[in-house]
Amino acid sequence: MNYRIEQRGPFELFGVYGLINSDMKTAFSEVPQFRGKCDDDGSVDLMNEILGRFGDTVLHAALYDHTGESFKYMICYNLPKGLEIPERFTKLSVPALTWAIFPEPQCDLQKLWERIYSEWFPTSEYEQVDGPSFEMYYGMAVNVTGEIWIPVKKK
Repeated sequence: MNYRIEQRGPFELFGVYGLINSDMKTAFSEVPQFRGKCDDDGSVDLMNEILGRFGDTVLHAALYDHTGESFKYMICYNLPKGLEIPERFTKLSVPALTWAIFPEPQCDLQKLWERIYSEWFPTSEYEQVDGPSFEMYYGMAVNVTGEIWIPVKKK
């Protein structure tokens, strides 16, 4: 499985979030519904406008505040220093962490999530630590690549 380990300093994101069921099968149906809602209600367009980006530029997603029953799934992007955001958006502060980063050129992140937990973690020298995980999307809506970022430490 293709991956790299990177250390990153703290950063902030902003976006909108929804509560998603922690059951993986249910989450895989709720997440696309939430993403569609964010497109339909103008959240994605407004975020891209605030950032001075094209309207069909894809955004990232943060998965955090896991309770066992649900987690927050935030459509988000990096918050430039000094940028004021409307109250409808939430800020997410991410501490300095070490990340296992898994690229997926075809952007089939659902299958990649399954493989990470069923194949990579059981055989790697790393374990997941507390902190948000990310689906990082790059490009325009018609030509997207992606990565999954998971905070880790050596076992």
